[in-house]
Amino acid sequence: MIIVTLRFFSVLREAFGAGVAEVELDPGTTGQGLIELLAANNDEFAAIQSVVRLAVNDEYVELDLQLSDGDEIALITPVSGG
Repeated sequence: MIIVTLRFFSVLREAFGAGVAEVELDPGTTGQGLIELLAANNDEFAAIQSVVRLAVNDEYVELDLQLSDGDEIALITPVSGG
């Protein structure tokens, strides 16, 4: 197993009830796999998963990136202003 740290912002912080969480993943899990896992366990997240971007260790990444033990993953939603 690998352990990654998730950082939630904006509506995701509300959906998960926390700003930070650690999760265990199978080795070889990709960003897309993480999103699918989170969506399967959280209906609020599932509703907006298609617009979520990932930043791994402070860099935006494609969802096919394989995650590594110790990664810090920010889950980011689009920001709108007015």
